[in-house]
Amino acid sequence: MKKLQLDVAGDLESVKNAVIVPSSDEKGSRNHPSGVLWPDGKMVSNSISWTDGNSPVNSKPDMPSETETLAGTWMFGGTLYGHFGHFILESLSRIWALEELRGQIDGVIFTPKRNDPQFEQVIKQLRPLMEALGVDVEARVAFAPTRVDTLYVPRQGVGMHDLMEGSQKFRDFMRRRAGANIPSEGASKIYISRSKLPPHRGGLICENILETYLAAEGYEMYHPQNHSAAEQIAAYKAATHIIAVDCSPLHLLAYVGNASQKVGILTRRSMAFSADFVRQLQAFNNGIAFEVDALDRDWIPGRGLRPSRSSFGEMNFPKAWDCLHSQGMLSGETPWPALTDAQRQDDLDRIAQLHDKTFHPLDENIAIRNEKLAERDAKLAEREAKLAEREAKQRDQAARTVTVADPVQKKTSAQTSTQQSTVITPLMPIKIATPWEPRPTSVSPSHASPSVETTNTNKEAKPNHAPKWLVDLRRSAWRRGFYHSEENFAALFANRGGDHLFVSFDDTAATRHDQIDREAWGYGLAAKSNWSHLGIFSFSPNWYRDPTLFDYLHGLRDGGFFKQFKSVTMSGISMGGYAACAFSSLVEGAQVLAFSPQSTLDEKLVPWEQRFPTGRAAGWEGPYADAATEVSTAQRVYLVYDPLEVSDLQHAKRFSSPNVVHLKMRYTGSNSVLRLVQSDMLGNLMRAVAEDEMDGARFNTEYRTMRSRTWFLQEVCQRAEEAKRPELLDRVARFAVANDLRGYAERIKKRAELLRHNNAAPNVDGV
Repeated sequence: MKKLQLDVAGDLESVKNAVIVPSSDEKGSRNHPSGVLWPDGKMVSNSISWTDGNSPVNSKPDMPSETETLAGTWMFGGTLYGHFGHFILESLSRIWALEELRGQIDGVIFTPKRNDPQFEQVIKQLRPLMEALGVDVEARVAFAPTRVDTLYVPRQGVGMHDLMEGSQKFRDFMRRRAGANIPSEGASKIYISRSKLPPHRGGLICENILETYLAAEGYEMYHPQNHSAAEQIAAYKAATHIIAVDCSPLHLLAYVGNASQKVGILTRRSMAFSADFVRQLQAFNNGIAFEVDALDRDWIPGRGLRPSRSSFGEMNFPKAWDCLHSQGMLSGETPWPALTDAQRQDDLDRIAQLHDKTFHPLDENIAIRNEKLAERDAKLAEREAKLAEREAKQRDQAARTVTVADPVQKKTSAQTSTQQSTVITPLMPIKIATPWEPRPTSVSPSHASPSVETTNTNKEAKPNHAPKWLVDLRRSAWRRGFYHSEENFAALFANRGGDHLFVSFDDTAATRHDQIDREAWGYGLAAKSNWSHLGIFSFSPNWYRDPTLFDYLHGLRDGGFFKQFKSVTMSGISMGGYAACAFSSLVEGAQVLAFSPQSTLDEKLVPWEQRFPTGRAAGWEGPYADAATEVSTAQRVYLVYDPLEVSDLQHAKRFSSPNVVHLKMRYTGSNSVLRLVQSDMLGNLMRAVAEDEMDGARFNTEYRTMRSRTWFLQEVCQRAEEAKRPELLDRVARFAVANDLRGYAERIKKRAELLRHNNAAPNVDGV
């Protein structure tokens, strides 16, 4: 494969009917099959992700036999990493194309580095960082093969090592968008420290002493993991003098920094990272960046033979002072003294105790390895000499025993000699058959299977650009209904009789979809259940605070629209959940099923709610402003939410009417509907609510069946790690074993061991 070139033509491809294939590898091995395929199965070359210009991360996958579908126009984001450094450098390497595609796409879709449900949390946790860097569209992860109507595939614009300077388009995007709305705020001199990171993350020996020296020079000790993305950007924009070891925050500094800054990078590993960071900072900011190569020694956990994320560097303090002082980073005239043996040993003892592993110098480990190799080579040579001597003696003995006059005896002795020689040096067969290797079979032309291309062509139906509801209104047995459209909303009605009406409201994600075949939320479920359906589309994330919508719904109510049905269910997610609750007062006796709803975004009522800025900016005067008070006339209100999500729990507590039933889905976050779909529970829940047959006890019993799902166990494990409770991880591992998830249990046990010994924390630093 040719070396990756950044600034060349063809850096953005548009693919109709594209197929995104995620990795099926659970370990995230290098060069795994994944990426984007053209409809004919060929690889879209721009979908290859690269660690550096010579090292592709993924390779061409096979065309999948089954795919999910994703309507609309999207952009391929590439490989999604959970590690902060790789995420900001590689996962975001294609966002430069958002500038060219602004207003044309529905969002960005990634493939996970490995097949693991926890990557759903990566997007959620790093979303504030993405937004701060200019990603203002929806982002999602493809865990299953997905066919997309239209997919833009940009070429990677930055990467590690020889790619760290980035393409011109990537640098231009960062200069315009990264932190554009975040004002600079913070100290003028900062040291980006690693001293408060867990010990397994590596760093510098005696970094506390270095911090004492830098504090005397007026530097503030800055710990990025303790600050939000916006706070980090503000601090990096404000600083004029920055000192840091070679670590991931420098990527963010490159994106948001400026030409007036001086940056000194302390080498903590005998690798080329410091020089790479210097090139990146200079390319992006045109400022002064330089390497402080004062590394005396690498200290390695155990007997490792190369520096790693866990290794510690021993810095030559006088040499570091001299370099920093000459660059104007230090004003004092007294050089820093060298570390004493006692200082070094005290810190090594501290790290060894935290790490539960002794650290050794890299050069010592290499010397020991070389000594062992020399000993092994000497033993092999000695063994080979003894074998040669033995064979020589056997040949000599055979020659003395056999006479020329006895050819039979000579032949027997020769055979014996050969047999003895074979015992000493056995011959291996040239080819070893593998019993699982398929045998070729002859197939007659009349019974031959169709080619892959023919099969794929037959399976792919021609796209129907009309929405399903419009097709049904025109061609199905139920052809009665209407579509009403206004500036900020629309209403779809499919009439399937007067037994039951399902009323649904879009969530915020739907407001970013403007494709022509957009469906109302829950349309498929209503059609499958043979319910009439009133679907309210929202074209703005305004939480339905629209007087025109109020008047429209009042008109339906006053005209007797809702009264023609024996029962009515209102439902929605988040913003749609709020609407389902708020407008339930229009239909006395309605059932309400709301997922993670907000009771209101009126800051006077919920001053603690800081999410959803567009919703909070809407007008909250007038009717339906507080959904918690509107639900009193409903027959039953079912609130589905994760009680571990603080804001969702606070909203749920505001619904105090006796007709409210709380259905708690712990560990699902904002993904409750997704988890219900994955567990085949959503349809059953909807129908039970419509028939007023759901209660908390029944729901809890059904929800308990989710405990054996890997995503559920993953959420429990993550919270156990955050709470630093390895004993809870042990319990999860035992539960996984009891449910035949032995492979997953082994991974949990390793995480428990790591937490127990290393006091594990989220991985947000270090390349």
